[in-house]
Amino acid sequence: MKVSERVLEAFAVGDAMGMVTEFMTRRQIEDSFGFVDDLLEPKYSVIHQSLNRGQITDDTEQVIYLIQEYHKRRDFSQETVKSALIKWFDECDPSEKGYIGPSTKKAIECFRNNESFKPAGTTSGAPMRVLAPVLCNIDRNEKTLVQAIVDCVIPTHDTSLAIESSLALGLAYYYASKGAGVDEIIGAAINGGEIGTSLSKREFVGPSISERLKFVRTLSDTVSKGDYLKQLYYVFGTTMEAVDVAGAAIAIGAYCREDVWLSICMGASIGGDTDTIAAISGALSSFQASVNNIPGRIVRTVRRVNNLDLKSFANLVEEMNTGRND
Repeated sequence: MKVSERVLEAFAVGDAMGMVTEFMTRRQIEDSFGFVDDLLEPKYSVIHQSLNRGQITDDTEQVIYLIQEYHKRRDFSQETVKSALIKWFDECDPSEKGYIGPSTKKAIECFRNNESFKPAGTTSGAPMRVLAPVLCNIDRNEKTLVQAIVDCVIPTHDTSLAIESSLALGLAYYYASKGAGVDEIIGAAINGGEIGTSLSKREFVGPSISERLKFVRTLSDTVSKGDYLKQLYYVFGTTMEAVDVAGAAIAIGAYCREDVWLSICMGASIGGDTDTIAAISGALSSFQASVNNIPGRIVRTVRRVNNLDLKSFANLVEEMNTGRND
């Protein structure tokens, strides 16, 4: 299995695993499920009761649509990103399914109508789609990758908070794919956040992803998974804000290292924006691993329910990198 297929698999499974617990509190999840280590029934969800067990959400769908459009157009421009988002909206009907963010929905309406739009999103809609430009630039240089990530984010989330968090995550993915250790991965993420600060032209009030990750570095990885999640949830937060999602997901990926299944389960169990956190943390651990250790029955269910041909998307990624033009 290609690395890109393996990482996409972890991302999709994390998305599906965290879908039911999304927007539940840490206490609600503990009381209802304990530690989430299986696909849950959507009837227990507070917002996704109309979905199917094992169904993905906008996180995975947007990544897939971006990969397809990057491959079709052979560029990473903002216009390509806008086109991918419009196609995703038209073909996946996220409004009906109840999982499109307010920033993205408003932006797509303006893109379609060629109306001016000031993208002021600060939410997880930015970092959740970063996997697409990273995979399609995995063999390119860091400067090219940074620009691709910025252009992926700006159409809907042109704010310091979103750009910083997205670049932190993007460089964490990138360095993990190169075999870097945990300290180097977190260091790359801190640097990514600082690059985002220098590139952003619209500074918003909010926490710094780089400063947060410096604190994450001090967290002990010898504590129990429950205590680790407790620190992340109650001290840093796991709301829909980009800094919360990226920070928690990078922290979980660092704690779990190459244990992809543990990373996904912790993301689904933490509370808050669990589908995005579980998807990202699972992908980050998958970049660090040589194989995914996700139970086969879980993988088969997610692939079947969503009719996911991840191998074909991995082939598109490979073609993008083989035909690179640095």
